[in-house]
Amino acid sequence: MNSFIPSNNYSSLEKQNSLFDILEYIYEQINIIKSNSFFNEKICSFELEFRLRRKYVNIDLKNFLNDNSCQYSEFSYNENAKTRYRIICNSTYPCTENENENETTITPTPQNEFQFMDISKFLNYLEINKDQEITETLNNHMEYTKKITMMTFYYFIFKINLSIEVLLDSSQIKRYLKIEDKSKIESKSIIKSGNNKNIKIEILNQSNYKYENITNNNDNNNNDSIINNDSIINNDSEFNNDIIINNDSVFNNDSIINNDSNLKTESKYIEKNKSEKEITEYAIYKEMNDIDAKFSLSILKYITPITKKRRSFIMKNGARIDMTVFDDKNQLEIEFLNNTYLKKDNIMNMIHSIMVSLDCSNFILDYLFFLMPNYEFQKPITPSLDILYKEAKNLINDTFYVAAKTDGFRRLIIIINNLMFSISENFRVEYICQTKTDFHMVLDCEYLDNIFIPFDLIYYNNEDLRHKSYSDRINILNALNFEDFNNKIIKKNITKCSSFSELQNFIISFNKFDNPSIPNDGIIITNGRSSYYDNIKVYKIKTRNTVDLRFNGRYFYSRDHLIKKSTVNLPFSEYKEVCLRYHQHKKFYSTKNIKDVPNNKDNNRNNNKNNNNKSNTEITDNKFYCYYYRKQVEMINDVPTKTRVVTYHLVREKKVPFIVEINLDNNSFVKERKDKYTSNSINTFNSILIASYQKVNLEIFTPSSTVLMRKYHNIIKQNILHKYKGNLLDIGTGNGGDLHKWKNFRKIVCVEPDCEKIKVLKERISKSEIRNRISILQNTIQNVELRDIYDVATCFFALNDFTYTNISRMLSNIAKNINGIFCLIFFDYNLFSDDINSSSITYKQCIQTEINQFNDIIDRSSYIYLLSSLRYAHSECDNIMYINITDSYVINHYECAINSIRVKEIFVKYGFKLLNEYNVDLFPFLDKSQISYTSNIKVIEFSNINEF
Repeated sequence: MNSFIPSNNYSSLEKQNSLFDILEYIYEQINIIKSNSFFNEKICSFELEFRLRRKYVNIDLKNFLNDNSCQYSEFSYNENAKTRYRIICNSTYPCTENENENETTITPTPQNEFQFMDISKFLNYLEINKDQEITETLNNHMEYTKKITMMTFYYFIFKINLSIEVLLDSSQIKRYLKIEDKSKIESKSIIKSGNNKNIKIEILNQSNYKYENITNNNDNNNNDSIINNDSIINNDSEFNNDIIINNDSVFNNDSIINNDSNLKTESKYIEKNKSEKEITEYAIYKEMNDIDAKFSLSILKYITPITKKRRSFIMKNGARIDMTVFDDKNQLEIEFLNNTYLKKDNIMNMIHSIMVSLDCSNFILDYLFFLMPNYEFQKPITPSLDILYKEAKNLINDTFYVAAKTDGFRRLIIIINNLMFSISENFRVEYICQTKTDFHMVLDCEYLDNIFIPFDLIYYNNEDLRHKSYSDRINILNALNFEDFNNKIIKKNITKCSSFSELQNFIISFNKFDNPSIPNDGIIITNGRSSYYDNIKVYKIKTRNTVDLRFNGRYFYSRDHLIKKSTVNLPFSEYKEVCLRYHQHKKFYSTKNIKDVPNNKDNNRNNNKNNNNKSNTEITDNKFYCYYYRKQVEMINDVPTKTRVVTYHLVREKKVPFIVEINLDNNSFVKERKDKYTSNSINTFNSILIASYQKVNLEIFTPSSTVLMRKYHNIIKQNILHKYKGNLLDIGTGNGGDLHKWKNFRKIVCVEPDCEKIKVLKERISKSEIRNRISILQNTIQNVELRDIYDVATCFFALNDFTYTNISRMLSNIAKNINGIFCLIFFDYNLFSDDINSSSITYKQCIQTEINQFNDIIDRSSYIYLLSSLRYAHSECDNIMYINITDSYVINHYECAINSIRVKEIFVKYGFKLLNEYNVDLFPFLDKSQISYTSNIKVIEFSNINEF
């Protein structure tokens, strides 16, 4: 596991080609080379090698090789970037430990404790698929070879090399090793790369050794084979940009040697070849043979050998696996040697199986950031009613999408070629399966019961889609063939909406969407024009408002912010349960219990990878540690456009945090979150707390809910009150729902005649931070005695409880105490069009004015019938309205229907001037019946001072 994500290597990555296409190209080049008439298969062989890239996979093979390995010395000289001479000698099986080895050998230490990968799965694969171990056959093995790297590819955690290996004359090496003391060879100084030319100089100047005529020409090298580069490399190939071609005389006179086995001795060669040309060629041959022999001895003389340990296996499919340890390096190589005739499918299956058995998460994470630099998980916000009010029009105008929120885990699915991996929010990578089609895509998903449910597509077809609108991304997602994903990914029902009624229809059939067996705990609403970067345009609305908090045995925390107990407000029984769970958690992760927990950190990590409830813990030095990635954001301003650079660094906590889920709606403990390593941020906590207080949940979108309508009415009042300050006279305060809107006033007087409502009002005032500014007058506004002068007077929705005579008496009583603004909000009977009768609201006329007849709404034996009859008969009102609003204080209420024209006439009569008059805008996130009801609202502002 990297200390930082992404690592420094990600910027050098290139688009990953499929292994099938790579092998297809390699096989094509092999056939081109073999078709050349100068290619000699007797001494030249192809080697297709897959070697682990240490910067992405670091494995420790020391313990495995100590059991049964062969030790040997390797002399290696790189003639150029692609041509290497190698001499292997002094092979001993089984290897014998030096007496001082334990003193001089330094065990490699990883950069952090997560660096070494778990190889248990790979060793298990090796045991099952090996044909035989051939380590023993390496005993006393010696070879002198020249390897020419033809091309190089990079595939996931592997470096792929196609090489031609040429067997060179080793007879002089054998003689040299017989007469040279082995200890002298191993004690030579390492030649510096800048002095490598000394080897070739030594070849020409060397006179200390005399060479006998070679009598066994089976080892001789003939330089007659010359192959032109152009005959091998297909320059029109699509892989030209992805491979490394050896242009430094890959096939020169020294590269591939054509061994003529008919040439037994020098004399026989001269006898058989009489021509002058052939004699000249033989002279060149003999000279090159001598140079080659001197060159090999120069390597032995000037190059210090590396002592290596190796175990080698032949697999059932003929491939060879070599595991080598030297210095602080561990190498794993998969070689196909002359077995490049294997079917591509066999090679692919083997490579993928080995790759999956190892941990390739470092590469996958780097590749994710290569595809999508500065990646951040999109975090939907929990909206308050204020946010819904502000964004409702935009959602309708831009169209929006709604989908069920699955109660599962957040995952990214990254598909590279035919391989599918998942990435958790803590950047844990797991291999999933192979796909039927070659893809390059990244999906944002919910994960539950081994099924991935994508709700967004953020990379596809070589394009980063994060800047595209959600509408465009969903159209691409819906066009995918989900049968290609081997039943690991299922299609999610994401509904496009252009009206509130369509959202309501979705809510009504909420439990029918997606897979019935998949639990849902809310909905996600996404603006159709939003990009993946627009978190504030993606809204999460849950069935219950819950938060994840850290508990330390006494207090709750949101990250590093202390949360007051009164804010969480858990009952004692619930708090006691949380404390009990905490002590169980603490006991489990105590030092005393470490002996009962598997102490192999690699095995722990491997077990956790296959467990959805990951604990994110490791055991190091007999202590538990918790680790996770913390995001770091840096803004770079000295560029043409401001750049947001996102990285993640590994954090290790000494204590395993105890995270609990708390339901803020009913103040209860839900469960311990063993799958989480950090609590919600303070911003997230505050947004959920507000949503809980405002009762923002799925129910507010049902046809029977009036929460959104009442919130909209409150916003109308709030927008008016924010314009003014000074002393406030509020008429008909009721239960005090507007109390939090008065913060900009220095003194507030509330006039309310209802004693029951005053009880609720006083309770609310006692909890308010402006309680010292508020006073209550229990009386009717027509009879109250006022002593102060008020800058602002308000009468919000209480005016409909007045007759026209009541309004006149009110102004007669208080007009002298108003020196400023008088603001009214009421239901204007002039705007009334038709009766409303729905599950959320009933608003009806009690009198058929055309025939002056009462409807059956009013009980004729009640006092309301008598009072209404008198008011209507004396033209004190235009009608009597019956109103019933679900889940509100307005239940079976009767009020006066008054019109704005008469109201304005009365106010003008008492010296008020009309300042402003308007009908309220319609709020699109309302039921049709609520829109109709709200359309009757009239706002009028009067003033009785000259400056207005």
